[in-house]
Formats: sequence, structure tokens, C-alpha cells
Amino acid sequence: MSYTYNPVTPEIIEQIKEAANGHVILGDDINEDFAHDEMRIYGQEYPDVVVEPRTTEEVAAVVKICNDNKIPVTPSGARTALTGAPVSVKKGVMISTLKMNKILGYDEENLVVRIQPGVLLNDLAEDALKHGLMYPPDPGEKFATV
Repeated sequence: MSYTYNPVTPEIIEQIKEAANGHVILGDDINEDFAHDEMRIYGQEYPDVVVEPRTTEEVAAVVKICNDNKIPVTPSGARTALTGAPVSVKKGVMISTLKMNKILGYDEENLVVRIQPGVLLNDLAEDALKHGLMYPPDPGEKFATV
């Protein structure tokens, strides 16, 4: 199945900047790390726009703009993946969750933790220990995001 996407226009960039409270990276300011993950055989492509939201509301607003305008969206964490998933092969907008890195709270009775998606596995494991708990999944990459 093939999809046709629209280009990111200056007007759409302005809408995204407003929706993301200015947490936007453009052009030459987009770091090369945003163009690939750790398995470079899956390619390299720079997104047109990188958004570094701080809240779910910012994410939702940016995704709505992209959906309304048929702009591709690529979610991205720490880009430690080996699957090619966080590569913007169709360009468009990359939403990086790295700045959404707060541990929001523990429900110790039910052994549940609420976090934002940019929390590093290492940070979660260390914080859980402070609560007398253990974060058991250990996929090997301590500095991957959840």
C-alpha cells in the first residue's frame, strides 16, 4: 500500500510552531542524529521538521495538524533502535519524545509507575530503586527511552 503525502509548507510550519509552543527544529539546525537510528542499513533521511514537545497536548495538536494536511509523522525516542523505525523515510514531521522525560508518579500498591515516553530506562530503574521497587525489563540498552 502506498500513500501520497503533502509537503510541509511555511504555513504548516507556523501552525506547528504555535501548537508546540515553539519547540521546533528546522533546516540546518536539525542534528544528524535525527536522520537515522543505530542500524544505518535501513537508511538515512532528514525530516523537514523536528518537534520536541513537552506535553501530550502539544503532541496531539501537532499530530492533528499533520493528519489534517496529510503530512507524515515519525515518532522518535533516543534512536537507539536497530529496526529503522525512527527514520523519516517520507520526510515530514518527526516528534521526538526526549524532552518528555518525567516520572509522574508511583502507585506502589498496584506496582504501577506513570511516566512520559522520553524517560530513559536507566533513569526509571534508578528511580524505582529509591521507592524500594525494581524495573525488571532490561533489553540491554540502558539509555533507550521507554
